[in-house]
Amino acid sequence: MKIQLDQLEARLQALIEGSAARLFSIGKNRESLGDRLVAAMRANMHPQADGTLWAPNLFTVNLTPEAAAVLRENQAHLNQLAELLLQVGAEAGLKFPSPPVIKVEADPGLSRGEIRILAHFIMDDLIDTSTMETRQDEEKSIPAPKGAYLIVDGLELYPLEDGLINIGRSANNDLVIDDPRVSRSHAQIRAIHGRYVIFDLDSMGGTFVNKQRASQSSLYPGDVISIAGVPLIFGQDPTLDSGETQDLKSRQ
Repeated sequence: MKIQLDQLEARLQALIEGSAARLFSIGKNRESLGDRLVAAMRANMHPQADGTLWAPNLFTVNLTPEAAAVLRENQAHLNQLAELLLQVGAEAGLKFPSPPVIKVEADPGLSRGEIRILAHFIMDDLIDTSTMETRQDEEKSIPAPKGAYLIVDGLELYPLEDGLINIGRSANNDLVIDDPRVSRSHAQIRAIHGRYVIFDLDSMGGTFVNKQRASQSSLYPGDVISIAGVPLIFGQDPTLDSGETQDLKSRQ
């Protein structure tokens, strides 16, 4: 699978460096867009009980307003990228709920040349999140990305120190949010390929990342998560170990 995904990455990069290269005035973008599309897909793939490996079908490319305006005028190239994701992803044995879509969003908070890509599933009923409640003891032992934490409702710092963190209103969750809008078992955060990924567990109020409803989404420092309206801010400083994140919490 790794070799096939590496081939997908190479083919995407060839397209970007060819006909799509003129879309980007910053070399950094040309070099990283294909890599980041594949990285977003890798981080958000979800295995099903029957062995099927599902891949996300909505990719949101966040750029500066100027770069986003240019890219939106070249929808044909975005369609080419989406078709290539579908074709080579299928060759790698991946399943998509529907043909992939790549959309562009303007983010004034990004610096020139910076790209952020979020990957989501847009047909939630095809992803069996109920299977995520199994093997929790085993998955909690997965090494956690260093120095990650949540700021809960602007008040509490919650260090992320396990490979799996359950979030919800019920007292048996790791992170308990006592709010009637929050489901008893609302969401999970999992360590996957060295990055934290948040999953919604078919909650009533929904899980949102940067104002976009998400069934699952990779997390990046500064991402704003909404758990049925309760805000969480994801932060990460890889130079901190778990003891130091606990120290940060104790200083509040």
